[in-house]
Amino acid sequence: MTELVSLTPQLQTANWGWTIAMFLWLVGLSGMGFFLNFWIRQKNFVYVLTVSGILGTLLVASHLARMLNLPIALFSALSAGSFNTQSWMLIGIVLLSVLCIGAVFYSLICAGILFKGEMWQKMAKSSWFNFIFAALGVLCTIYSGFLLTQAVGIPFWNTALIPLLWIMSGLASAIGCIELLMVFKLINPNTVGWSRRTALWVEIAELFTIFAFLHVALGSVLTGARVGAESLISGPQSTMFWFGVIICGCVTPLLLNLVTKNHKVLACGAVLGIMGALFLRASVLFAGYYDPIVF
Repeated sequence: MTELVSLTPQLQTANWGWTIAMFLWLVGLSGMGFFLNFWIRQKNFVYVLTVSGILGTLLVASHLARMLNLPIALFSALSAGSFNTQSWMLIGIVLLSVLCIGAVFYSLICAGILFKGEMWQKMAKSSWFNFIFAALGVLCTIYSGFLLTQAVGIPFWNTALIPLLWIMSGLASAIGCIELLMVFKLINPNTVGWSRRTALWVEIAELFTIFAFLHVALGSVLTGARVGAESLISGPQSTMFWFGVIICGCVTPLLLNLVTKNHKVLACGAVLGIMGALFLRASVLFAGYYDPIVF
């Protein structure tokens, strides 16, 4: 195993703990859920995605300690015309804000609150309307992964595979959410007959992406990248990674989908898949190590 001397876990420096892990998880669920909603267009699913997106945005805003300062800062930037368009945090806040506002608007249409009438209902069912949300959801999910790739000094995260990994796990958790809603009869089963077959391919793709992510990190010339991968495989984060992500989050839902059609059993697999997406983000987040800066 690579020597850890001179390497610092990111938790000791950046303090990106469970708050950020849950933000990444909730945004991935909401974002990829809106992508899948292009095909199902079910109001109960929209409600879940709206709550998920808002909670995720509130978590990252609270982590930045700007719950009250953020609106004032945005107003000041608007009035002064001093937006820093090169700030990834600003781009992210704008994307997440648009997603939240749009999701609330969508939910109000579905609930028949404020936006009543046949015109609004037709718009909510239209392809162009749902395509906008699908595109916005994918962008927010990609951004949540891209945010990690821009972290200076943590080579384990500096790979384009993280946004792809977030997309795959976001799809898995969104499909799990669909299956749960279907079991509780909150979604019309006729609109999601494809979910079981799609879940199989998504879980396989997620496992392959995890393997590629670790393979690239282990073969890196940078010590921090190798240490991060080893932390997942046999180090401090290995229990969460192997048990929470691989066994419970990927393999078990995959096998359950293959061997049974029992809705209650599939619901258990769906819950495991959703939690696996959270554990994946947490384990990758906690496995980051800073490489020493040499002058």
